[in-house]
Amino acid sequence: MMAALWFQRLLRRNRRLPRPRIARAFRSPLLSAGAAGVGGGATLLLFGPSGGVMGAAQAREEQKWSGSGPDYLGGEWANNMLQAALAEASKGNIDSTKEDMIRLTTTMQARIIQKFDDLEAEAYKNLPFWYRIWYRMRASKPLRTRVDVDDRREKGKMGFTAAIQGGRVIEKAGVGVTMLAKKLNARMAKQMAHNHPDLQKAIEKGEINNLNMWVNGISCIVHPVNPKAPTVHFNYRHFQITRDDGSVVAWWFGGGQDLTPIYLYDEDAKNVHVKLKKACDKHNPSYYPKFKKWADEYFYHKARREARGIGGIFFDDLDDNSKQDMFKFVKDCADSFEPSYFPILEMRSKESYSAKEKEWQALRHGRYVEFNLVYDRGTKFGFQVPGVNIEAVLMSLPLTVGFMYKHVPEIGSQEERLLKTLTGKPRDWVNL
Repeated sequence: MMAALWFQRLLRRNRRLPRPRIARAFRSPLLSAGAAGVGGGATLLLFGPSGGVMGAAQAREEQKWSGSGPDYLGGEWANNMLQAALAEASKGNIDSTKEDMIRLTTTMQARIIQKFDDLEAEAYKNLPFWYRIWYRMRASKPLRTRVDVDDRREKGKMGFTAAIQGGRVIEKAGVGVTMLAKKLNARMAKQMAHNHPDLQKAIEKGEINNLNMWVNGISCIVHPVNPKAPTVHFNYRHFQITRDDGSVVAWWFGGGQDLTPIYLYDEDAKNVHVKLKKACDKHNPSYYPKFKKWADEYFYHKARREARGIGGIFFDDLDDNSKQDMFKFVKDCADSFEPSYFPILEMRSKESYSAKEKEWQALRHGRYVEFNLVYDRGTKFGFQVPGVNIEAVLMSLPLTVGFMYKHVPEIGSQEERLLKTLTGKPRDWVNL
């Protein structure tokens, strides 16, 4: 008994591990609710995996994920799979922009999967001495990303959903690639036609039964373990509406990237915005201010009157120039993600944190969940698509979430500073 207590004290010296006040909320072997007293009679509800991030790591490592298709064999294999499906669906009318978009999404997904695995492998190798023996008995190898292959090409859908959860660096993260090629139903056609006059004309001419929808996109979300490291999200997508003969009725691009810090570091916010501005300025100097404003307006929790995070860029229905010019713009924005975010994640994940800071992270995760389920267009769109992989749609939700009635941060605290930033006017992060 004394030996066990002594070993527990050694474990708690590593401040990056869950403290008892949070760990008590993680008793169930599945996702479950627990309560931890916070003081002043208030209660913080936490939802999370048994044993904190370490217990979850082992459980997820042993879990076998099975998709409806073959095993995932890397970016080149995924690209070839989608290109073959595209050729089959196109019946000889191959569009080079579609091919380029598939190549971008599948290769980018493969790089991000590798980065997730590298981060967890490095964290596993550098486990603290007093934790190494116990952890390695439970998890004989580092946590790795699992990929669910969804091959329903006969129904016009293919996709690869990669997810990792319960790690040392990553609480939960996912990167998904989807391609849809199917008939456009009347309800969706009418929604899309609002911003595309040629599509509206085709509908008015009675061509609705002759229209097809093709979509390819990539989306990514990262929720780190360490509350000092920010959550990040991005997605980029390409739509084409064509007739049965292959002629294009309408096309556009959409997407963006935004950062959601739990603790605000101005230099991190500036770094992300500078890189996004650089990508935008290569194509049109008006893009960054226009798309930043759009992001500030879009990623806003209206009921709480606060921003989800410190923004980034957001755009939709983009068809200003040729398809190839717009694709190059989207590619430059997508290529800015990895060098802008992963150095921040690696640096902040090495910082120590307290149980109180983990509680604040859970509360901010709660705000994230509220926004995604109530306001997010992508989530709403996913719910409307027949036969959708709902796990992929809800991949953005974190593992640990807290909700507290009328929580108010301490005056002068870092938590209050973040909240003042989110409830104030959008800031010019590039020119700090």
